[in-house]
Amino acid sequence: WFPAAAPAAGPAGPAAADGPRSTRHPDVAERVYEDPTDSTAILRMVRELADPALEGRGVGTDGLERAAALVEGWMGGLGLQPAGDDGGWSQWFEVTTGAEVAQPTALVLHGRVTGAGPHFQPLGFSTSGTLTAPVVFAGYGITAPGYDYDDYAGLDVKGRVVLELPNEPGELDSTSRFEGTVNTPFAELRTKAINAREHGAAGLLVVNGPRHHAGEPVRAPRADGQGYMTSGLAAGWVSDSLGEALLRGAGTTLLAAQQAIDSLGRPRGLALPDSVTLTVTLTRTRARIRNVVGRLPGRDTTRTLVLGAHFDHVGHGGDRSLSPDQRVAHPGADDNASGTAALLGAAGLLAGRAREGWRPGHELVFAAFTGEEMGIVGSSHFVDHPPRPLSGVEAMVNMDMVGRLRDDKLVVMGTGTAAEFPGLLADAGRAAGFDLRTTGDGYGPSDHTSFYKRGVPVLMLFTGAHTDYHRPTDTWDRLDGAGLWRVTRFAAALVESLDARPRVTYVKA
Repeated sequence: WFPAAAPAAGPAGPAAADGPRSTRHPDVAERVYEDPTDSTAILRMVRELADPALEGRGVGTDGLERAAALVEGWMGGLGLQPAGDDGGWSQWFEVTTGAEVAQPTALVLHGRVTGAGPHFQPLGFSTSGTLTAPVVFAGYGITAPGYDYDDYAGLDVKGRVVLELPNEPGELDSTSRFEGTVNTPFAELRTKAINAREHGAAGLLVVNGPRHHAGEPVRAPRADGQGYMTSGLAAGWVSDSLGEALLRGAGTTLLAAQQAIDSLGRPRGLALPDSVTLTVTLTRTRARIRNVVGRLPGRDTTRTLVLGAHFDHVGHGGDRSLSPDQRVAHPGADDNASGTAALLGAAGLLAGRAREGWRPGHELVFAAFTGEEMGIVGSSHFVDHPPRPLSGVEAMVNMDMVGRLRDDKLVVMGTGTAAEFPGLLADAGRAAGFDLRTTGDGYGPSDHTSFYKRGVPVLMLFTGAHTDYHRPTDTWDRLDGAGLWRVTRFAAALVESLDARPRVTYVKA
């Protein structure tokens, strides 16, 4: 992946239908790169994507578009064909990049009105409007079948406001069923919001747990550079005192409720006797961002396989950072420059085979998604506006955080979403020398969820959480280049195996 001579008209050349060109960067978009051959080449690409000059690839930053231009240039240099809108490489769509609190905004509890301030702030992904509903304490708001944990089990939250703790059960506890000393993606507020919405909740309130975060201030939404999905929920932070007032009516306290979950490692939801009226008014800043999509043509144009990874990250931090007070570029080398490099490395391996005369049976689509960190908005746009008919997409393989392989352990999620997947994975894992750790569910905090919700079997590759997740310390030099290259080859082999067999059978895991 080392720069060669630029062509006279590179992939970013004139294609009027491929979106606005005012923010394009021909200096990076028109470079041509040699085929991937080893771990050094793959790691070089991670290093370019994780360069702090790309501003953490945050939504609303110039660095995100520079990253998109890099990906586009690599796809063109590999010999892929464009598979975006109107014959170009891109799928453009509009997103919210920031939110400012406007009036009226307030929380009403026991007849007392609390306006936006130190005791209440709306979350940036909240809808605007007024909601009056009963409150349910939903623990940490996590549904994670792979960890045998579900805060919503047996809890009716339809049409209600859920009160939730941030992070995960057993925070800072190495014996936790989660990672304990390291947050997994299930700890993110946007993941909790999606989960609350999927369970039918109408609102979300977050209160800091007193075990580790007592007295921490509530945070106002960022005016720009954050990237907020539209959650479909009225949502906000509340102070410890407001959280205590809500739980008091059920005869408990925040500390007791949190300790009950953490000590036993089991959910403990509660229907609370109080209702709240939540009014949120937000004004939003907007920007256009894009997925970058390429393809290798196949013999049967009615059959499609998708290999995907997201290339955005959390920019300069903010709500999604685990170092929220550090307003510096978060490089996102593992999350998810690693997956993007593996995506393109696998594309390069398969394109190399095609140049030798092999032609896949399926159309092979390689999708670099944006907006994943906002709430899988790029992949959601993809399945709503697929470049190939979604009915013909037989499987999707996603890669997210695949750069820190340890002890040959590779996590594969979604193995229960097709009847044939367990056997396929066992053979492939054995051949690749991986110690595969599998989970069956097709839902999870990454882009494969968008496909599984639409009836597509999915697999998600992941090398595990670590203490640099969503922090400025997620840098390229901490990755395992040899392990990343192994995952890259494994992903290419999975695509080849899926291509060589009849359509796999979708299962609702």
